[in-house]
Amino acid sequence: MNQTLKLKSITFSYDQHTVLGDISLSVNQGEVACLLGPSGCGKSTLLRLIAGFEKPDLGQIYINQQCVASSNQNTPPQKRQVGMLFQDLALFPHLNVAQNISFGLQNLSSQQQNQRVDDLLALCRLEPFKQRYPHQLSGGQCQRVALARAMAPKPQLILLDEPFSSVDSGLQSELVHEVKTMLRADDCTALWVTHSLSEAFAVADQIGVILDGQLLQWTSPTDLYENPTHPDVVRFLNHANLITGKIDKSGQLNTPVGSLQLANSDVFYKDQKVQISIHKSHISINSVAANNAVVLTCAYQGENYAITSRLDDGQHIKHNNEIPLPPGSSICIQPNIDKAYLGFVVSKP
Repeated sequence: MNQTLKLKSITFSYDQHTVLGDISLSVNQGEVACLLGPSGCGKSTLLRLIAGFEKPDLGQIYINQQCVASSNQNTPPQKRQVGMLFQDLALFPHLNVAQNISFGLQNLSSQQQNQRVDDLLALCRLEPFKQRYPHQLSGGQCQRVALARAMAPKPQLILLDEPFSSVDSGLQSELVHEVKTMLRADDCTALWVTHSLSEAFAVADQIGVILDGQLLQWTSPTDLYENPTHPDVVRFLNHANLITGKIDKSGQLNTPVGSLQLANSDVFYKDQKVQISIHKSHISINSVAANNAVVLTCAYQGENYAITSRLDDGQHIKHNNEIPLPPGSSICIQPNIDKAYLGFVVSKP
């Protein structure tokens, strides 16, 4: 499959502060890829580098196998065939919907412009609003106009920078699926950045977590969710527990919840402290084994109860249960012992 975007060891600093360090990833043609991370992690800066608004200190950016940026090269933004959907949408208030969409089509004939605008109005369900101005539209309609404008010149790549940050939360879920459908229908390749886990997992063919300017993992959404490869990814996704134990002479990890297999036991030594990620759904209550935890909190979540318990060695663990467990109850927590867990060297939270 052809790679529309390839980043090789991108590093960027601002005022002697490293904003991005050694970022490498690729996005295949027709894919919607997603960069997930909190505010200030560097994900918007990375989009600016890809678009050509900034120049990397080190590394290379390739678009359709052509190098458009390196430490000594920087192809201007207008020559990169990259469309961008900004956080604030940046619609032109003095232009109506059709005029906003056609803004980047000046190189086409009037007939070609009209045809492309009509196609996008139909695709984005904006035909009834063709003559309206941005102030006459809802937030969701403005979102679709901005996307149609970015798609209009048929760029090789579309960059979406927190596209739903200004939309009411009630509309976000609906718009996420609409936008993905529109991108798919027009055979667009896109890189989407967001801080929203639900948004990222809803749209991504490939997904990565970027924290403090470091891309910690780049993989499929399923693999990221099931097999995080870095403890900071586990903390950010917040759907699993980091449990610490010690390696025994057989290479297994002894923890307060039992002795567990490691998928990478060969990289550790006896008595080394190691963390593993145990998904909340992989934890059950054993009613016949010896107790190893005390319930601290129990909160009703609709389909089940969210429990926080303290293990015998003081570590806290979060899990779910179908029935309430009163705080102070002694219980036996048992993880999936048939799974081989990925071990991490213990690091500070």
